[in-house]
Amino acid sequence: MRLDMRNRLGAATLALGLSFAGPVLAQGTTGTAPGAPTSPPAAPPAAEAAPPAAAPSAGPFVFSSPPSAQANRIYSVNVRTGEVSACQFERPEGSLVGVTRCFRTDASAGPREPGPYDIVSTRYSGETGIFRVNAQTGQMSVCYVRDMPKDGGGVEPAVVCTAPSR
Repeated sequence: MRLDMRNRLGAATLALGLSFAGPVLAQGTTGTAPGAPTSPPAAPPAAEAAPPAAAPSAGPFVFSSPPSAQANRIYSVNVRTGEVSACQFERPEGSLVGVTRCFRTDASAGPREPGPYDIVSTRYSGETGIFRVNAQTGQMSVCYVRDMPKDGGGVEPAVVCTAPSR
């Protein structure tokens, strides 16, 4: 059972492009013990074409939450482009099941010059945003969710970032 779960986690992890700290069995293997002989995975049927190559803005991503205990939010940053997004859990009034609400991304939180990006959270307990950092240039931006004016009036929450600086 444990090896079967690792196989499933490994396959899901590989599909998402994430790293996995534990031993991962190759996709298509059975739940046999490590080192035991396994048969090679069967070739996919001709009708199943390989997935298209990932777009340059496709992941991988890193995820972090702000330190505020009141912030019900997770941020992600594309490690190649620096694009930041944010989602949070909400349960509409009268609903038994919650929803994941993701915010639109303002141009300031959009893709930057290609580089190695990461997310850093401060230890400030009131902070509801994160830092987008470029490990190569040392530039940093603070990113957070803010109500932004909509065309035609009103406001809409969006992920925004300050201009990069060092």
